[in-house]
Amino acid sequence: MKVWKRSMAPLVLASLMIMLLVSACGNNNNGGNTANGENTPAPANNANKDANAAATNDANEPANEPAKAEEPPAELTYYYIVYEMPADQQAVEDAINAYIKPKINATIKLKPVMEAGYKDKINTMLAANESFDLLWTSNWGGGDYDNKVAKGALLPLDDLIANTPALKDAIPQVAWDDTRVDGKIYGMPNMQIAAKAEGFAIQKRFIDKYNIDVNSIKTQMDIEPVLKTIHENEPDIIPIANTSNMFDFGRQYGYASQGYKIGDPEYKIVDTIDKPEYKTFLDMVRRWYTSGYIYKDAATMKDDQMVALLNTGKVAVEWNTTMKPGGEADDKKRFGNNDVVYVRVSEPEFTGVRATMNSISRTSKNPEKALEFLQLTATDPELFNLITFGIKDKHYTMIGDNTIKINQDGGYKGDQGWVFGNVLIGYLKEGQAPDTWERTKQLNETAKRPEVTGFNFNIEPYKTESVNIFAVSEQYGKALNTGSVDPAKVLPKYQAALKKAGIEKQTAENQKQLDEWLKANGKK
Repeated sequence: MKVWKRSMAPLVLASLMIMLLVSACGNNNNGGNTANGENTPAPANNANKDANAAATNDANEPANEPAKAEEPPAELTYYYIVYEMPADQQAVEDAINAYIKPKINATIKLKPVMEAGYKDKINTMLAANESFDLLWTSNWGGGDYDNKVAKGALLPLDDLIANTPALKDAIPQVAWDDTRVDGKIYGMPNMQIAAKAEGFAIQKRFIDKYNIDVNSIKTQMDIEPVLKTIHENEPDIIPIANTSNMFDFGRQYGYASQGYKIGDPEYKIVDTIDKPEYKTFLDMVRRWYTSGYIYKDAATMKDDQMVALLNTGKVAVEWNTTMKPGGEADDKKRFGNNDVVYVRVSEPEFTGVRATMNSISRTSKNPEKALEFLQLTATDPELFNLITFGIKDKHYTMIGDNTIKINQDGGYKGDQGWVFGNVLIGYLKEGQAPDTWERTKQLNETAKRPEVTGFNFNIEPYKTESVNIFAVSEQYGKALNTGSVDPAKVLPKYQAALKKAGIEKQTAENQKQLDEWLKANGKK
């Protein structure tokens, strides 16, 4: 998230974002997510051809000119997460290479890695100083952006971006700024929904069957009667599968992501475990777990296992941290092809772009070509749709001018546009409204900006402590946050382990960095 002053900055930012988003996104698709993601397919969209292709192709002319014949084609490698290995991967890779080679004189080897093993895979390669070019990064899970920057694993992109104006212009400056660490850019944002709300995704069939008044659900606590009703009347249904991300940093309890209480003039950072509201949350989820509302194995399930469980259609409710426009169509597929209803319990807030990015490895032998490829994923609808949805009439069919239906038996149904580039230039999927991308862009532009938009912590001064703290959180946090253990017994152990791991040093350094930024920006 990036920072501006309270007076003129919001107006300047709004204008900047509108100009850049419109020029970058045209009429295209995909609001990504990902952790909620969107996607896009192969041939050019009709809707994209007019407003998008014209601007995009013109802007891309220098990067996409036929390469000089004497230059040998570069061979790139690209690692990214998937939740299901695509059976027809090679056919898509071949089609991509046939498309990009005349444009950038390079080919690419796609290296999808199952999400559960992605972090270990990439860290092993980096430790061995293995040469590769591109990798997906993020501020969650295996993306591990800040740690990779701190370890020197990622290449700064500022100079390269200066030589790819089409890419620079395709992404709003506010998004580029959100990726910065100590003033430098280490990741290309994947353009999708960047303004998020939180709430519950509930299967519509249960809302209809039990006449659930969704308008009465205003807080996390308000979902409890719904969970109770489903538990008592649907023995084969799991009321809610996972609550491990419901507290997060305490957004629903009035805290900013940096750790201070919103409205506190001193911006005093309080670690999660020391927030009194955290104990309240733990007592709530413990009650849910012992009542049978939360899936019994929630504490030990990996992300891909949770996805598989949702796909069975036997989970009634999910905590959703995005609530993106058109997301119900994605979630219908995730919930076993059952319609879902979004029930929002917070207002949209600009949360930044670090949820999904692509970076260039320090060991890349062809960083310029790697960035040219990223430029195409951000500006070229045909490539974006191809890498996202596969091959037309094989992996998907057109059911409208800019809308597709994914072939579930085609061998390439991953639907992960949020991993690859600019979802706003991609196809719409069956069930998404024609104005999905326009609403996404509007939400990104108009959502509330946090008080310290533009500030990001630099973990370099406490990178060792950060690793130790993460390990402790893995040991205790998920079990506590899913109600699987008694907080009266386990929370004190968690607190003691975090102190031993260096949480106090991390908090002090975070406070120091935030204070310096606040003073530099006239906020303190």
